[in-house]
Amino acid sequence: MRKLMVLFGTVFVLLGIVAESLYISSAKIVYSGATISANGFMISGLFLIVLGLLLTLSGARISKIRIPHA
Repeated sequence: MRKLMVLFGTVFVLLGIVAESLYISSAKIVYSGATISANGFMISGLFLIVLGLLLTLSGARISKIRIPHA
């Protein structure tokens, strides 16, 4: 189950990066009128990156910090 969560998290992070790159590439185009598509790319990209990082961290195994007693 952990490997599946890490896989989904990685896929979501990559999809978020793709959405952000689509936003950057389409932001230079001059639009006539109000558009929501460029902002949609930005918001969905940020959401997917945050969701992917949360899923990746939830699936990662974090070992306990052990302090040796002297």
